Amino acid sequence: MSSRVETILPSEAAGGPLLDDNNDDSFVHPALSISETITAAAAAADKAHDASNNFRYVALDLDGTLLNSQHQVSEKTIEYIRKLDANGFGIMVATGRSLSTVYETILALNLPHALPVICSNGALGVLCQPDESKPNKVAVTPLFDVPVPEPVARRTITLAKEIGFMSQYYVGDDIYADPTTEKDHLHVQKYKDLTGANTICVENLLNVLESNKLPTKQLVLFPKEDQDEVMVKFEDAFCDPQLLIDNAKATLVRGSLGWFIEVLHPQVCKGNGLKRMCENHLSIDIESVVAFGDGDNDIEFLQMAGLGIAMGNSRAVVKEIADQVLDLTNDDDGVMQTLESMEHSGQLLLASS
Repeated sequence: MSSRVETILPSEAAGGPLLDDNNDDSFVHPALSISETITAAAAAADKAHDASNNFRYVALDLDGTLLNSQHQVSEKTIEYIRKLDANGFGIMVATGRSLSTVYETILALNLPHALPVICSNGALGVLCQPDESKPNKVAVTPLFDVPVPEPVARRTITLAKEIGFMSQYYVGDDIYADPTTEKDHLHVQKYKDLTGANTICVENLLNVLESNKLPTKQLVLFPKEDQDEVMVKFEDAFCDPQLLIDNAKATLVRGSLGWFIEVLHPQVCKGNGLKRMCENHLSIDIESVVAFGDGDNDIEFLQMAGLGIAMGNSRAVVKEIADQVLDLTNDDDGVMQTLESMEHSGQLLLASS
């Protein structure tokens, strides 16, 4: 496998399409040979086109979907995912989380090969697998990266400070933050409790930006009651013509927990991340993917997949656009139970099918 990484810089994004059809970094499922993989992918695409109830891959959101309320994958679900994987059914993760906060799930699943992971709401794509030479470590192969443009990153830092809040800045495995008050430090700890991430606290995030490290994404953190007001302020600020990329505003994602928003490149969303992963790196039709999600950031993701399934605990706006809405929640092993049902009804294309 080539180690070349797609990096979409602001000027490139403004001048051309998001996807690069010439990329040759394809991931081959370990249960199949190269020729079998190509044949299976083609067959899956044909069946997906002729009958939309045949699927080759599942793309799984984490928080509120695969993970339960304790932010863990249940043992029953882990066992079933391993069974599907051993039978040649593709598994991928698609999450709003940053790369380093996905490692715990990768280690829990412990699949015997690299797992495609779309993180930072579609801005970053990698292959992850437990590192056999380093216990409790994950080996990562980069695939694509679509960073926040420099003017937008700079304005996010300054505007957050102007309105009295702090921001976080994501580069690779590193998360930087600029807390100045006791409330800020409590938010840093709150985020660590949620994701397990260790944050590097700095005096001024502009110094990180000026070291030529563009962020994959940024977060602004605040009390829950301020989310609507913060969203409006950032939406207004990003209308500035100097912050537009190809006449498009930076992507703002309302954190489903209510105490943060995310800032991303204008062309970044989980749906585009899924499309990029499928077309450029897995060589499969996006129609052959069934996707599970629950939050606002899953809307395009569910719409663009062959079948978009909303968890029972999803927000109403997500249920409205989903192809299917579950009664089951993330605490009911809803993903596992639904995939089991789909397997029994012949909707999943296994190697033995």
